[in-house]
Amino acid sequence: MTALAGLTSGIGGLLLLAGLFAFVVAVVTMIRGRVGWAHLPTRAAGALALVGALVAVAVGTAVSPATVPTSAPPSAGTIGAPPSSASAATTAPAPSPTSPVTVQPAPPDTDPVESAIAGAQPGTALALVGTLTVKGRGPMTGYSRDEFGPAWTDTDRNGCDQRNDTLRRDLKDVTLKSGTNGCTVMTGRLTDPYTAKTVRFARTTSSASPVQIDHVVALADAWVKGAAGWPQAKRTTFANDTLNLLAVSSGVNAAKGSGDAATWLPPAKAYRCAYVARQVAVKAKYRLAVTPAERSAMVAVLTGCATTRVPTVAVPKLGGFPLYAAPRPAPSPKPLPQPAPKPTPSPVPQPPAPTQGVHPGAFCSPQGALGYTSAGTLMRCTFKSGDIRARWRAA
Repeated sequence: MTALAGLTSGIGGLLLLAGLFAFVVAVVTMIRGRVGWAHLPTRAAGALALVGALVAVAVGTAVSPATVPTSAPPSAGTIGAPPSSASAATTAPAPSPTSPVTVQPAPPDTDPVESAIAGAQPGTALALVGTLTVKGRGPMTGYSRDEFGPAWTDTDRNGCDQRNDTLRRDLKDVTLKSGTNGCTVMTGRLTDPYTAKTVRFARTTSSASPVQIDHVVALADAWVKGAAGWPQAKRTTFANDTLNLLAVSSGVNAAKGSGDAATWLPPAKAYRCAYVARQVAVKAKYRLAVTPAERSAMVAVLTGCATTRVPTVAVPKLGGFPLYAAPRPAPSPKPLPQPAPKPTPSPVPQPPAPTQGVHPGAFCSPQGALGYTSAGTLMRCTFKSGDIRARWRAA
């Protein structure tokens, strides 16, 4: 029968019929577990035979004539003539279960990061993320703070260093030091954007100030994402750009370190959109790269505030705040009146102790002194008329 099919239908028909036959045998093998006469001892062998049968059917279908004879007679015309479009549409046989089926590949999963950026409104921080270069971190080799020039250089040439420019912009209740052309901040009050806590600032010569100036994009982070290849002048400008400077409390500034958006976000969740938008603005301005994880973190934050615009900053003019007045020392309390000292009474002179063993009639002094004879008789030193000196006489 197979040979007859090969003679009447060509090699295509032969492969098609052989494939259908093998398909049935393979299915029986997978159901029963083995078909001995077909040398298919296991279901695994049946599965392989099934694959081969499908391949034979597909190849036979491809090389066989376009029209396969069926038991149904043609609707009209000469046998073998192509049917009209109407009859073809109504009499075409349904595809065989074993006919090859073209499977359309499923569309790839849409990347949510790319989708969010693609749908972002122009001018927003989320849209600007799409312009950033994405690549891995570079090495920290050669990094030091000195590579970014002197701290707080007056890069905008307004006559005031960038630290005090930032303090005047970010603090409230500011007072200025006299004689500094309205530049130096002496005191103020900061609502820390990273923690939402209030911090009092007072200028001090020590490095332990409760208010510090943070680089929104840390210098070390910038170094490994492009700044290592910049000229010195550009690094100095970057480190003193007030777009990248923000007054914060010292504790949270230390906790942030050199983290990027993928490793650190402000504890105050209400500020995270503004913080990430500012990082995006700085990195776009200086063409700094972001890592894939950092880009995903930026998009995750900004998707929740998709209308956040790209931020800009302005430095306040010099002056405009009251001058600092040092607190006056508290007046010393007036001393309480002290009572007049009581006069010390003069000591009453005491007569000398009686002299022992005096002799009656002997000279003595001073007048009035007392004495005792060896017999115990009390004697007094007195004058009598005609005496040139006082003598001991009976008292």
